[in-house]
Amino acid sequence: MNSQVHFRMDEQEKAALTNIYNAQGLSINDAFRIFAKKSLEVGGFPFELSNPNARLQAAINSDDYVNFASAEEGLAFLND
Repeated sequence: MNSQVHFRMDEQEKAALTNIYNAQGLSINDAFRIFAKKSLEVGGFPFELSNPNARLQAAINSDDYVNFASAEEGLAFLND
């Protein structure tokens, strides 16, 4: 069973992202799936975060997430 993830973002930012990913032959959905899979592969953000603000630091330190023993387990969760 597939699960959906919904979130809100600024319309101008969404349009800009759509243009960027469309130029590479991807939809914005494809791009976020790639981001999620890469995050699972590396066990966190797939890029370095520097100087996180208070909100990001709180999110990083939060235990409100699903933990996986392996990337395969995380991918199975995403594809379930």
